Amino acid sequence: MRSIRRQLLLLLAAILALTFSISGLLGYLATAEEVQELFDAQLIENARVLKGVMNHSPEQVDWEHMRAALEETRDEQVAEDDAMADGHAYEKKVAIQVWSGDGNLVLRSPSAPEYSLSPLQHGFYTRRHDGYHWHVYTSLMEANGYWLIVAERSDVRDELSLNVAASLFTGALIGLGLALYLMRRSLKRELQPLADLQAAIGEREPEKLTPIALPAPREELQPVVEALNQLLARVNEGMERERRFLADAAHELRTPLAVLRLKAQSALGADSLEAARPHLERLIGSVDRSTRVVEQLLLLARLDADAIPQVQEPVVLDAVARDILASLAPLAHARRQELVLDADEGDFTLQGNGALLGALLRNLVENGMRHSPEGSEIRVQLTATPESVQIAVRDAGTGVDPALLGALTRRFVRAHQADTQGTGLGLAIVAHITELHRGRLVLANLAPCGLEVGVTLPRR
Repeated sequence: MRSIRRQLLLLLAAILALTFSISGLLGYLATAEEVQELFDAQLIENARVLKGVMNHSPEQVDWEHMRAALEETRDEQVAEDDAMADGHAYEKKVAIQVWSGDGNLVLRSPSAPEYSLSPLQHGFYTRRHDGYHWHVYTSLMEANGYWLIVAERSDVRDELSLNVAASLFTGALIGLGLALYLMRRSLKRELQPLADLQAAIGEREPEKLTPIALPAPREELQPVVEALNQLLARVNEGMERERRFLADAAHELRTPLAVLRLKAQSALGADSLEAARPHLERLIGSVDRSTRVVEQLLLLARLDADAIPQVQEPVVLDAVARDILASLAPLAHARRQELVLDADEGDFTLQGNGALLGALLRNLVENGMRHSPEGSEIRVQLTATPESVQIAVRDAGTGVDPALLGALTRRFVRAHQADTQGTGLGLAIVAHITELHRGRLVLANLAPCGLEVGVTLPRR
């Protein structure tokens, strides 16, 4: 496995090494150029000083005294690190020649050859002598017509350039080592939040799903922490839904199952089939109600878990309403109730999930039927606008206590405590489906009696 820290350190080290190398090379080239300029200027200055001394008529210059002074450097043994010596090791790397106009050698230093190091013409020249390159400056002394030649070996300049390069290289190595050390410490400190996050995750118990909080989160790490916290929240919600579903199922099915057992025992204790018939009919009714409770619980659990695909398809709501009313018509007929669909000529097409919208209408109509007396009317009204489709289901029941209107969309909340047929889940399912379709749910009592449930669904 590749280490981010190691890869970053190697990458930064390579970048720094390349940067130091390029800057060192450029610095060396620039320094070498400046060294050449400096020594050329020094060469001219030396020539001018000598010219000032020798630029007289031949009779006025003590040539023998000058030869003796220059000869002193022949036998000198001077160490370069001897700062107290009278001479200097570089003296043997400097040559001085004086030539007459007719080509005779008048004066030379011990390091200078007996032949001319340059043409007897004014200017700068380079010449190879004794395995070295010489930088030569030639100038005419007008007072006596002699040519002054001052030369310097190239290794003097090369040595200085190499010393500068060595200094630059040594400084670059020290700087690179220091930079790598500081980068390693900085990376360790800056990547510490990753280790903190690893420790925070590794030390957690499976049931501990509270958000992760780091003591000093970094900007780049914050999205990861937020994504993990969102994941933990979703997992916690899923586990909470499972616990709620199990509790709801246990709560709602415990009583019906006990009732089923009692009614079955009553049917078994009857003396004849006719005597057992009422018990069996009530048993069938209890089975139907238990089945309905299980269906509602499963649908609500699927909605909570987002297990139903949110398919966005064109749904013709008035056609869905007609199908739902047609399927419930036999039950309404048995209760002597009338189901009425009131829809204008508008367009009732919207984008949504047809199965869920059918479940929404079925729950609204069944609630209206359950709370309306025999011989009453349950009316479903559809209204179309350019932006939305509105559903209004009105029953003929006794209405709801205004204090309970806001709580009816919660699970297992019933409008009347005496209601033993309802599951208390219908309006919770309606509210959930409405929310999934970005809609709005409103409950209101009617005058003089009845309840109206209004749902507004946007077309998209």
